[in-house]
Amino acid sequence: MHCFSFSHRGALRFVSVFSALVALSALGCADSSTPPTEGRFEPIREATPIPRSTPGELGIEPWVGEAVVAAPVPPLELTPHPFLNNTGDSRIHNDHYNSAVYNRSGPVGPELEITTNHLGSPAGVCAMMTILEDGYVVGSCFVFTAENELHVRLIMFDNENLNIVAERDLGTRPFFPSSAGGAYFSMDKDENFILGPATNRLEQYHIEVIEGAPQFVQDYTKVIPGLAPAVETTDPMLQDTVVDWDGRVWFMVTDGRIGYFDPEADHIEWTDLEQGLQNSMVVDEDAIYFVTYESVFRLSVDGDGKIQTDWEAPYDPGSAIGGILPGSGTSPTLLGTEDDLISICDNADGQINLLVLDKAMGNPPICKVPLFREGESATENTVVGYNDDIIVVNNGGFGGPFAPANTIQPGIERWHVARDADGNATGCENVWKNDTSIGNSAQLATESGIIWGYGADPDVEDRSQNLFHRPGPCAPGRHVLSRRRRRCRNDAGRDAVTLEVS
Repeated sequence: MHCFSFSHRGALRFVSVFSALVALSALGCADSSTPPTEGRFEPIREATPIPRSTPGELGIEPWVGEAVVAAPVPPLELTPHPFLNNTGDSRIHNDHYNSAVYNRSGPVGPELEITTNHLGSPAGVCAMMTILEDGYVVGSCFVFTAENELHVRLIMFDNENLNIVAERDLGTRPFFPSSAGGAYFSMDKDENFILGPATNRLEQYHIEVIEGAPQFVQDYTKVIPGLAPAVETTDPMLQDTVVDWDGRVWFMVTDGRIGYFDPEADHIEWTDLEQGLQNSMVVDEDAIYFVTYESVFRLSVDGDGKIQTDWEAPYDPGSAIGGILPGSGTSPTLLGTEDDLISICDNADGQINLLVLDKAMGNPPICKVPLFREGESATENTVVGYNDDIIVVNNGGFGGPFAPANTIQPGIERWHVARDADGNATGCENVWKNDTSIGNSAQLATESGIIWGYGADPDVEDRSQNLFHRPGPCAPGRHVLSRRRRRCRNDAGRDAVTLEVS
């Protein structure tokens, strides 16, 4: 696992190395936000450890570096959302601004305890995980079954041992390398979970203790007119859902349909932008924002409840797929000491750019700066937005969540948005660059000043063919790993993963 120390002085310290993204695991480390153990639920299925090689077998040191000395930074203060959870656990990138910032410490080592749970055969991945008030962890997970079907499941884990204490199957999903069809959800202030699985219905669930055992109970399921369940990989799928300041549940569909469901009025309103999309939305008190394969959009609702486009800001989508899918690999992030900015990365050929826009106007960009190195530059994660600072991690070479992660190219950069005497953003200044550290993702923990990430050592031999190997040709329509790498699913990915859940 990679750990980086973040401070206003621009320090970056490489602390440790661990493994790659395939299945589910967690660091069972103490943290000030984790409540004490008391009256835990009985598991419905105990954790099955992921088959893992020892550091010696992989030819790497078990620990690199030393424990980080905490250098806290002030907590990130966002305008509280009236309906969503405001502890940093409501969205895929932590909050309604997609900040990728936690006002927590996270584990700092040096004696990290690693607990794993192998979810499925050959693998499973939980793109989003959220922490409940009582410490339990809920994830929306894509799990391969022994029958070679990909299922979407809501899973509740005991945060101390990763035992599964509640589970609800939300149906099958076509095997296609994207986060659509149930990877993302929103958790509201009452710990309800709102998502759109491959049924292509808007659904809400809550956890209810029945006869001493927690269960996922459905509150509603809402049909979106003209959107049938996704069966084939070419079928449109619900990509993301988010609640706005008026309690409307916004949704977006991979084919470019955007709309909202008003639970109070039982009414759906939608529009078709006719641009393919992925990633997730952000929301503030005025509007919602998202990225298609071609543009950044800001939408709002007029006095008659109709959806209007406030602005569209085209960006360079490139001519080739730089990551898993076309266009930007980032979800938009709202940021700024004046709460006035929105940031994404484009998909320019050869070398992507960090873009910073005025969220009230869109283009022209305040900043457009190249990232990483020519020919080794891509990202599949939203940027970290901390006031006027932005951290971006390189994902060049990333082939998807079930692909070997030791192909990812190194690089992490911090940029600062400069302002004039009146507080207007004027451009971006590079604070530091690191060309050797590998991190598939990044999260800033303000109480320790650490940027947490994970990655794989590129010098470690790929052992994926020794795990879950199934000889023979690819099954039709299911095994294509990505459009760029037409690789069979027969070779499972790496054999371990770490996700920081404290």
